[in-house]
Amino acid sequence: MFAFLDPVLIHLHDLLAVLDPWVPAALVVVLLTVAIRLALHPMNRGMQRGTLRRRDLQPRLEKLRAEHPDDPQALQRATLDLYREEGVSPLPGCLPILIQLPVFSMVYRLFTAQEIDGQHNQLLDHTFLGTPMSDHLFTTGTGNHWVFLVLIGLTLVVAAFAARQMRRHLAQDKAAAAAAREAAGVPPAQLSDQQRIMQDSMEQMTKVLPLMSFLTVLAVVSLPLAAGLYLVTSSSWGLLERASLRRIGTSASPG
Repeated sequence: MFAFLDPVLIHLHDLLAVLDPWVPAALVVVLLTVAIRLALHPMNRGMQRGTLRRRDLQPRLEKLRAEHPDDPQALQRATLDLYREEGVSPLPGCLPILIQLPVFSMVYRLFTAQEIDGQHNQLLDHTFLGTPMSDHLFTTGTGNHWVFLVLIGLTLVVAAFAARQMRRHLAQDKAAAAAAREAAGVPPAQLSDQQRIMQDSMEQMTKVLPLMSFLTVLAVVSLPLAAGLYLVTSSSWGLLERASLRRIGTSASPG
C-alpha cells in the first residue's frame, strides 16, 4: 500500500538516514508535521474569513428563505445568486485536509514498509525513547508500552479539549443563526419544514461532531509510533490554530 510513493520517498528516506546522527527521526516527524501545518495556516485563515463573510450574509439568507418557503429550487437559485454577487463561496473548503492526506500516507509508508524503492528501509531501525518507530502498541516489547500509553494519554487530553472547543463553537454558531433570523424578522414559528429539518440536522451535528475528535485516539492505538507522533502533533496544532482563528470572528464586526 502506498508503494507508488516510493520514487519520492526514497529521497526523503536517504535524507533522514543522513540526518539521523544529528536529528532523531522522531523529531523530524514532529518538525515535518509543524512545517506542513504552518504552510497551510494562511489557507486556513482565508477559509475562516470566508466563513465570516457567509455569517454576515445570514440575515439576507433568512429573508430569502422567508420569500421562498415552499420552493427549494427557487431558494437555491436565489442563494447562489447572492453568493455570486458577494463573491463568497457557498461551501467551506476542505483543501487543507486533502493536502495532509498524502503527507500522512508518506509518514505511514516510511515507517511500515520493509523496503523503499527496492532498498532496505533503514528507518525501521530508528527508535523514539528506545521504542522502534515502526512498532505498534500491541506488537512492541513489554518495556516499551509506556511510550504508547503516554502518547495515548496526551492524545486523549487533546481530543477532550478539542471536543469541548467544538461544542462551544457550535453553540456560538447556533446562537448567531438565531440572531440572524431575529434580525431578518423571521420568528421560529414561521420556519419551513426544510428549515426545521436543517435545524434538526444541526442539533445532531452538535452532538456527534465533537466525538469525532476521539477518532485520533483510536488511530494512535492502532498505527505505528511514527504515525501516532504525526497525529498527536497535528491534533495539538489544530486545537491551538482553531482557537486562534476563532478570534478573527470575535474581533470582526458582524456585517
